[in-house]
Amino acid sequence: METRAFAPLYTTATPANTGSFLPSTTIAASTSAATNATQFAGAAGSGFYQLQIANTTSGWAYVNVGQVGAVTAATVATGYPVAPGGVVVISVQPEVNAASVILGTGSGSVIFSRGEGL
Repeated sequence: METRAFAPLYTTATPANTGSFLPSTTIAASTSAATNATQFAGAAGSGFYQLQIANTTSGWAYVNVGQVGAVTAATVATGYPVAPGGVVVISVQPEVNAASVILGTGSGSVIFSRGEGL
């Protein structure tokens, strides 16, 4: 496992020094499970197996990961918990390119960024 600071995926561009971060994926979450419809930035099998999850809401977020079109819906009982306002980094399997989120209360955004590190 990588032990340096989390580094979001970055793409270089021509001319030099004009690159940018690859986009994060934002899921509009509520007390009903929601899943992203397009895959996370960064190809599966890219070697970047960490996901940073940022819960921007004031309620607990519960997350499940998988593949686009086949993610099991997250539930409060079985989802990976992310505290209100919390940011965590998890390691995932190479094929993971999507997530499902449900909130314990309220609504808001949960943001997923692929990268490397903690």
